[in-house]
Parts: sequence; C-alpha cells; structure tokens
Amino acid sequence: KVYRTGAALMTLRVLMVQTPTSHLGAGERVYPLGLSRLAGLTASGADLRGLDMNLQPDPWPILGQTLLEVQPAVVMLSFRNLDPLAGHHASYLSGLKTAARMVRRLTPDARIVAGGPAFTLFAERLMQAVPELDGGVIGEGEPAMAYLLAHPWEPQTTPGLIWRSTDGRIRRNRPASPPADVDALPEMDIQRFRPEDYLRGNAYVAAVGIEGKRGCDLGCGYCVYPFLGGCTMRVRKPQLIVDEMQRLHDKCGVNLFHFTDAVINRPADHFEALCREILRRKLDIQWTGFFRENEMSRPLTRLAMDAGLIAVYFSGDALTEEGLALLNKRMTLDHIFRAARITAQCGVLTMCHFLVNLPGQDAVQVARAQETVDRLLDIHSAAGNLGAVIFNTIRLYPGAPLTRKLIRKGLLDPRTDLLYPTYFNPPQWAHQLYELECRCHSAGVFSRLELDPPYKETDHECRHTGTSQSSIPSTLQ
Repeated sequence: KVYRTGAALMTLRVLMVQTPTSHLGAGERVYPLGLSRLAGLTASGADLRGLDMNLQPDPWPILGQTLLEVQPAVVMLSFRNLDPLAGHHASYLSGLKTAARMVRRLTPDARIVAGGPAFTLFAERLMQAVPELDGGVIGEGEPAMAYLLAHPWEPQTTPGLIWRSTDGRIRRNRPASPPADVDALPEMDIQRFRPEDYLRGNAYVAAVGIEGKRGCDLGCGYCVYPFLGGCTMRVRKPQLIVDEMQRLHDKCGVNLFHFTDAVINRPADHFEALCREILRRKLDIQWTGFFRENEMSRPLTRLAMDAGLIAVYFSGDALTEEGLALLNKRMTLDHIFRAARITAQCGVLTMCHFLVNLPGQDAVQVARAQETVDRLLDIHSAAGNLGAVIFNTIRLYPGAPLTRKLIRKGLLDPRTDLLYPTYFNPPQWAHQLYELECRCHSAGVFSRLELDPPYKETDHECRHTGTSQSSIPSTLQ
C-alpha cells in the first residue's frame, strides 16, 4: 500500500514484531501464526518486515538493528502470552515494555500498535502501563490490519482499535461485525515468517499451529477463550485446513502440527471429516491437539491415529466431582477415566492437565484428588502411553466467571491488579501440587524399572464422603 505525502508517493513501511514469550534458554519455539496471517494481508508493493524475537537468545540487538535499518512508519507488537504455563510464576510484560521503549527511542515518529491474545485481555490496562503505545487491536486482527493498511493511522475509524487521542485519553472503537470469516482467512506469509526456522528443538508441543476453528461455547469457569474468540465455534472447511497443512508440508517441510483449537474433537462430525480429508490425500504428517474427554470415542480416536494423530492433550482441569462442577466443566470423573481407557487401549501418547487447590477444597477432596491421579496412573500403566501429568493452580483473569465469584465471596480483593500473575492458591493446600507431582514421578520411575506401583487403593485413608477430617494425616489438614 502507498499513501500520498505532499506530491510524493511513499511506501508504507511496517515492522511486525513477535515480542518475547518464552523462557530464556528453554528452546521452545512457537510459530507466530497470527502475525503470519496478518502479513498475508499486505499487498505485494508493501514494505513489510517480520521479526520474531523468540528465535534469538538475545533478541534486543536484532530489534535495534532492524528498527534503524527499516525506519518503519508503523510497528506492530504482538503480545501473545501474558505469563508462561506449567506453573512458572513469571510475567512477559517486561518484553512488551522494553520493546515499545526501544521503538520509541530509535524511531520516534513511528506509530506503535499492539495486538495479540494477551493484549486483548488487558487492552486498556496495557495502554496505561505502556505509554509508548499509540494504539492496539482488540480481538481478531484481520479486519483492523486490513483497514490500517488501506488507511494509515486513522484511529477514529479503525475497527476494534483502542487508541490514545492527542489529549491523552484512551478511546475504544467497536470491533468489526460480523467477526472474521474463518473460511476466508488470509494465507500465511511463509516468506516473512519462515516455518523452517521453528522445526527443531521443541520438547513439549509442535512448533507450527493450525487453526481448525475459532471460538468456544463451553464456558468453563476460569477460561477466557470465549472472550478472545467468541462464544460460538466457527469451524473451517476441512478441505481448507488440509490445504494449509499440505502447503506447509510440501513447501516448508513441516511434518508435525498442533491444532490451536480450544477443543479439536468437537463437533465430532467436523473432526471426522478433517481426519478423512487427511487420509483421502494420503498426507504423511503428524499432529496433536487438545481433546474433550466426554467427546472421546474409540473408533474416532483410531481414525485420527490413522490420519496422523500422535499425541492427545487433555485438560480435565479438576480431579474431583466438586471441582468439575465448580469449574463448569459439564462432565464427570467417569468421562475422564473413560477417555483415559480409550487412549490407553489405542496406545496414543497422552498428556493430562489439571488445576489444583480449587476454592472450597477440604481434606476429603484432597484425598479424592490423589485417588483420581492414582487411578489415571493405573489405567495408563500397562500401555505405558502417559507422557506427562501437568498440575497448575488457577491463573485469575478479569471477567472470568470464577474470578467474579471469588470477588463476590470476598476471596479476592476487587482492587487486585490481575495484569500481574495472580493465582488462587490457599497456603493451607499449597503443598498439594508438589505432592501430586511426587506421586506421578514415583509412578513413572517404578513403571520404567518394572516395579509394582508405589501407590495402591489401600494407601488412601479417605475414600468416602463421610470420612472425618481427623482421619486425614496432619500434613493434609
């Protein structure tokens, strides 16, 4: 795109930056799917550069050098993750702040626009915390990006933009309506963001993501997916999904994908059609995704494995019936156990995620949680297909149903600034996460050495609802 300045035509110079969102030295790389799609919107004559700061051990000299070289008119800072996962209580806010300050120092006339899921969650708060930002995109970036490229910095009319006016006030525009058509998403820009740069090093998840759908209609109590992507599922045509996978496979050598869907196996007919489309093309790829336990079936799991599924990720989230009800999971422990039996019988690698130390927990529920973990370990032991059990405490986000409930019950000060990592973790039960990790670790070692399981049914002292707290070991009280 070009714009007129006086009598001259100037090319709009845009720099897209993925800010740091990984632990230094962790080696985990995640392909910037969102930025790649936005880059795909630009016309061939646009002067657009892309930079993922996560590809470099020390990305700051690279950012500085790129800014001086490109002299961009617009710098787009993608803020994907606010905090790390898997219990690492840290914040990535410093990466966004330092990047914005460097842009302002080295290219003082550039417009700085933020975006990404983390920015969307805390848009107004981040505009306050990072005064260098001229604006930011809330929600899906495609409509706003298309408008910004056609109308360089007309903030009053850019859909979904939050922006700082000349008087310093923060103003907020309505989002684009209707939301983006997922069957008309821009093609990923694999030249500016090369998938080949992400294919080695990851130990936990596939580096390259694929979108099968956007939005989620489940309404789990702690989750912000419905806010980020909408409360209804917008599914892409399976042919378009597999078109993208095949293009990345053929042109970039990508053999392993992770579906970014909140849940991949629902609706079931869409999931089945996706698997059959991969099989129809005889596409030799592998893939992973998060599955919903109460939607699992043995035939569909085997079909998915035939189509390249190599790892199932579960997010059961609660280890007791009370916890499942509290988190509005709309399933039971029986669903979790049944799903575990299906993946064990099929022999597919399985990862399980759970949240511990939930509100209202008592000693009886602590013991039940241990029973649930032991039962899952037992189900998977013969097949040896359990890759990991990951425990976390609940990260509290503004607007989430559980956060509002905690405030109503006086368990969370409404003045708490949730921009910074805030977890529900009562001191009385803070040790539980580590005890559960110990059980899983012991079970893994014993299984590898072909020893009898370290925990058995008789180890539990609290098997019935009526058991008194006095019968619980003092360490659990």
